[in-house]
Order: sequence, then structure tokens, then C-alpha cells
Amino acid sequence: MPLSLAPALLVASILAADQSAEPAAVAIADDAPAFKLSLSLEAWFPRLEGEFTDGPAAVDVRTPDLHDSEPSFAGALSFRQDRLEIALRGFAFATDGGGAADTAFELGGLAVDAGDAFTADFSWWSVGAEVSYDFYRPLAEQPTPWGEPRAGWKPAANATDLSVFVLVSADLNQFERTLANLDTGLSTDASETFASLAVGVGFRLSFDTKPSMPLIRRIDLGAKAAYGAHLALGGGDGGTGGRIEADIRAHFSEHLSAYFGYRYSGGGFEGEDMTLEGSLQGIRGGIRFEF
Repeated sequence: MPLSLAPALLVASILAADQSAEPAAVAIADDAPAFKLSLSLEAWFPRLEGEFTDGPAAVDVRTPDLHDSEPSFAGALSFRQDRLEIALRGFAFATDGGGAADTAFELGGLAVDAGDAFTADFSWWSVGAEVSYDFYRPLAEQPTPWGEPRAGWKPAANATDLSVFVLVSADLNQFERTLANLDTGLSTDASETFASLAVGVGFRLSFDTKPSMPLIRRIDLGAKAAYGAHLALGGGDGGTGGRIEADIRAHFSEHLSAYFGYRYSGGGFEGEDMTLEGSLQGIRGGIRFEF
């Protein structure tokens, strides 16, 4: 072989090796589970239920006129890869009331006699994170992550899929309440913060609907429940409680869906200045963008 051809042949062999290795690298990347990001924007219409118990007697939230259903904002940013999902979420709720007291009551050391004019307001906001993991998919090729793929597996009709998952969550809940007796000119306010830790379970059932419903590609049905402890950060005994969520979701495209459902969040919250045995509960609806 002439020496002048050796460098050219060496370069050609290196290029050929690189080209043959490229499809293998692509194949490995294609086998990796897809990573999905989604953003949910939601209108929630809850009402406050329960009793304030930081007076000499329990006071129903209806007594200071803090029971109205209020439009509230909620949202979530979720990251999902295969069976694992991490969601950052929160909501903000506020209500107010007032008038002439039907019965005498006392909150936060402030007495309101029957017939006294008063004003009151209450707010509750929450931010937190939830981690969930699908431990059982009975209709999938591999029902559990620790099991083996099923031989001869075929997808279910209409691409139906069912997932059962476990979850853990951590939330920060902030409460604020004010009460003013307009006849005496006296007022009181209280603020409490709780860290809430919970564990729970849930499910998702989904199936294609495009053949029978051209505008909707897929339907999801889901529900989850969690229970745990509320830890008072400013003094107090805290308490226990939980949350429940359920919804139906319609997918209009690969990236857009709308949902409608219900949410409950509550329990016992015993702080140093304010104690609530109650909850927020009501219908909700929103849109979800998925990327």
C-alpha cells in the first residue's frame, strides 16, 4: 500500500465507526422513559365548614358569617417520568362577613353580644409538594416495577389503562382571622402556620374516546385520599387531618385538557392563638397544559 494512502484510509475508518455507533446511541435514548411537564390552572369554589374552638365554647363558622362559598385560585406544576410524579401545588382562599350578631359569641378573647354589629374575615393559603408512584398497573405489559413483563401481552381495548399509586406530601398552611365589634370599637386578630405531612393512595383510569367523541381524544377518571399530621409552627398542639380529591378529565389534544371535580382539605388545627376543627370543601374546574 502506498504510504500516501494510509492517512486517508485511517480517517475513513474512524468516520465509518462513528456513523455505525450513532444509531445505537439513539436507540438507547429512545428507550428511556419520556419526561413530561404539566401546568394546571384551576378555579375552586370551596366553603369553610366547622368550628373555631379558641373561645370558652366552640363557635360554628356560620356564627361570624364565614361560611360563604368563595371563588379561589389553585394550581399545580407537575413533573412525570414513567411511574414517578412530583407536583408542586397550592391554593388561596379568603372570605369575610358581618352584620348584627344573632347570638352572643366570643373568639380570640373578644366578646360579641347578641345584636352587636361586627365584621369578620378569614383566609387560608397553602403551598406544598406531593410525590406519587404507580406501584400497580394491571393492564400494562409489566404490572409492577419489580415483576417481569407478561408474555404474549396485548394492549387493552381503547388503550384503557389503570394505575394505582401511593403518595407522600408536605404542605405549609397559613391561617389568618380578624374580628371587630363595631359597637365597642374593639378588635382581635390571629395568625397560625402549620406544616402538614400526609401519606395516601389513589388511582387513575383512562381510555381513548376519539372514535365515538371526535372532539375529545381521551378521558381520565381519578381520585386520591391522604391522611396525616398538622404540626403547629408557632406553638400549640397541631392536630390530624386529610384531603380528598376526585375529578374527570377530558383531553382535547396531546397538550391540552380540561377537568372538573371536587376537593376536601381539613382536620384539626390547634395553634397558640387560633384553633379550627374544620375544612375547605367544594367543586373545582380547570385546564391543564402538558409538554
